[in-house]
Amino acid sequence: MPTHPFQSKQILLVEDNGEVRETLAQALEMETYTVHQAEHGQAALLILQRITPDLILSDINMPHMNGIEFYKAVHQNPRWIAIPFIFLTGNDSPEDIRIGRELGVEDYLTKPVELDDLLVVISARLLRAAEIQVAQVGRAYIETVNLLANTIEGRDAYTHGHVERVTTYARRIAEGLGWVPEHLRILEFGARLHDIGKIVIPDHVLNKPGSLTDEEWAIMRQHPEAGVKILRGISHLQGTLPYILYHHERWDGSGYPHGLHGKQIPVEGRVLAIADVYDALTTERPYHPPRPRAEVVKFLQLNSGTLFDPNLVSIFLSSLDHSLP
Repeated sequence: MPTHPFQSKQILLVEDNGEVRETLAQALEMETYTVHQAEHGQAALLILQRITPDLILSDINMPHMNGIEFYKAVHQNPRWIAIPFIFLTGNDSPEDIRIGRELGVEDYLTKPVELDDLLVVISARLLRAAEIQVAQVGRAYIETVNLLANTIEGRDAYTHGHVERVTTYARRIAEGLGWVPEHLRILEFGARLHDIGKIVIPDHVLNKPGSLTDEEWAIMRQHPEAGVKILRGISHLQGTLPYILYHHERWDGSGYPHGLHGKQIPVEGRVLAIADVYDALTTERPYHPPRPRAEVVKFLQLNSGTLFDPNLVSIFLSSLDHSLP
């Protein structure tokens, strides 16, 4: 039975000794790896034109193109540079190992290769590559979220930095509630995207310097549901939808879009409502100058239990004592 979780991974095996190559290939295939074989570096480069393996296992001393030259050629191509690379070396090749380490190769196996050692090293190297990929995907998600959020801010000259500040304030409340890291990560996405629905709001409404008419308010109030429609089909952003849909709901039921009240409002919306209003009141907007912090704190205290969840207001105001602006 396979001894690792990488049953579908592809390995490019580069070895000039046909007997050794076949022995290693058979051992790897018994572990259900897919193995592509090449007798030297030049042949391996031709294979790389057809497939992108999950790992390369290469001898160093080979004719036509040795392992060091092959490694350099692989790392000249951006498509291949992230492929994990393991060298096979002879007992008498310390100079090759030194050169390889200077190039950045971390993993070596000395011939004759113990098959158990080979499988352990390959599994560890693939696991390390998978962890790096997960981290890169996470970074890609947050970069995408920031790009979307900045698109909204780019249309509204008065809300520069709004999503970053709201994210900071909301995170303080969530930390006070003891949220786990995964929930905090989703909160960061939701806080950054809470106004994504404003994409549908016309500029003359979004940036109007005076009070909105009833008709214009009706248009503005469409943005929570519009935001949900925009992101509903993106699987890894499903956790952001409560932040987007409910951040204008109010504790007494006077909010929108659904007029929910009290704990009918998901906690994501209750958290973001406080953070969003605090930032809106303390920064310049088309319809008002920035208000002093003390005045906004008093507003939150007066509306605790009416507009806002009183428990969350208490947590937020406590966080203001720890150097929040």
